[in-house]
Formats: sequence, C-alpha cells, structure tokens
Amino acid sequence: MSTSYPFILAHGICPIDRIVIPFLGRRNRDDDRFNYFRNIRSALMDAGFTVFHSRVSWAAELDRRAQDLKDEIVRITDYFSKWPRIHIIAHSMGGLDSRWMIYKYRMEMHIASLTTIGTPHLGTSLATHRLKRFGGLIPLAGVMGLNIRGFRDLTQEACRKLNRRIGDFEEHNGVLYRTVAGVQPLDRICFFMRSGHKIIWDAEGENDGLVSLKSAKWKRRYFLKKIDADHFNQIGMWNRGQAKAGRDKKTFEKWIQGIYLEIARGLKD
Repeated sequence: MSTSYPFILAHGICPIDRIVIPFLGRRNRDDDRFNYFRNIRSALMDAGFTVFHSRVSWAAELDRRAQDLKDEIVRITDYFSKWPRIHIIAHSMGGLDSRWMIYKYRMEMHIASLTTIGTPHLGTSLATHRLKRFGGLIPLAGVMGLNIRGFRDLTQEACRKLNRRIGDFEEHNGVLYRTVAGVQPLDRICFFMRSGHKIIWDAEGENDGLVSLKSAKWKRRYFLKKIDADHFNQIGMWNRGQAKAGRDKKTFEKWIQGIYLEIARGLKD
C-alpha cells in the first residue's frame, strides 16, 4: 500500500444521491451504486484503501459547507485518534469546501493531500452568467427555507477573492495539492449541460459542461492530468457521450475507477 491514511470523498454542490440514499440506509455501505461517487469507494476499498463518503449542506454557502466537512472528518477519525492525517479527493465545489476548511480551521497538520477533480478554482463563467439572470431566486429560496447561497461562491469574482485570501497560506502549509480536469466537445456533453458548455466555451474555452479546463487546472504545478470526461462522468456516471468515444458502460466504469486508483496509488504517508 502506498498510504495507510484514509480517503475522504467530498461531493459537489448539489448531490443528487440525497434523494435516493435515505431509502437505502447508511452512506458508507458496501453497495455504492447510488452514491454521488458511483462505485468509486468500493473500487478503492477493493484495492486495499480505507475510504469514506462525506456529507455537507446541499447548495449552502462555502462557509457552512466547510464547517460541515470539518465536522465529518473529525467524526470519521474520532478527533484524529484513529488516523492522524487523511487524504481528500474532492469533486467540483467539494474542492473549494476543502480548501476553505483547511484554511479556516487550520487543518493543514491533518490533511496530507487534497486532489480535486473538476473543481472551479477560478470560478465558472456559467455561475457568473446565470446569477446575473436568476440571482434573485436565491433570497426567494431562502424565504422558503431553502439555502442555495452556495451558487454565489462559484462565480469568478467570489473565487478571485478566495484565492487572494488564502493563496499565501496554501503556498507554505505543507498540504499536497493536485488537480484533475475533464474536457469534452459539445456533441458528447450530457444533453442538459450543453447550454452551459456553450457559455463557458465562449468565455473560457475548453470545459466539461460546468467548469473550464483553466479553472479546474488551477495552478500548473498542481496539475496532474486532463481526462476525457464531462462533469458527471468524473464521478462515475456513464452517458451517451462516452458511448460515442467507444466506451460502453462496463468499459467506462473500469476506466474512471482506474483514474481514482491512480490518484490513490500516487500518494504516500
């Protein structure tokens, strides 16, 4: 084994598995076909790694989600008595949650590494564009008891502020940062992300339907690899776009699980 530390899987802004999981029991069950990270935990566990799903507030603001993630990690590690350090693999907004958590709660001594997949480290022009048109729905949703303020934290301006605030800290905190970015052409993007792909393409270039290549790469020295995957392929979700690339469902699942295994095997204590 390359590392004895456990892995925490940190999800994105709107985990759709929340609708299903309550009917299936606990989140860290062996059968993870219906989890946000589809069949990823089980593939890593089969390879000998210790892995846990985490859970943070659905679509809430970054500050709230970072606190939730910290609480989850503390619970899983029993205040780090079971394991002194952990690795995080985060998808989409989960990467921003993790970065802010490490900074705000000064958890750098407990986080060995953070690998992000499809995280908008520089924000996404799609959030900027959509909030200009529909931003008024956020306070309205709040009146109805639904906190979706997290969408504001995905804009380019919000991420510029985040990066300015914590950039120096991240340069010297000892955490190993790595990034993975997904890219696909428009004709292979999942159909409900195609309008987003066009918006991001015009503003930022290559993207995965929700996040640009440039934003997901973040800093060149952190960049691990670019993969042929739209935003939902990255968490194990197969679609017709992968079929066009010659990957049937079984082949795709083996391939995407291999990406996560490569990430895990590249880490040490």
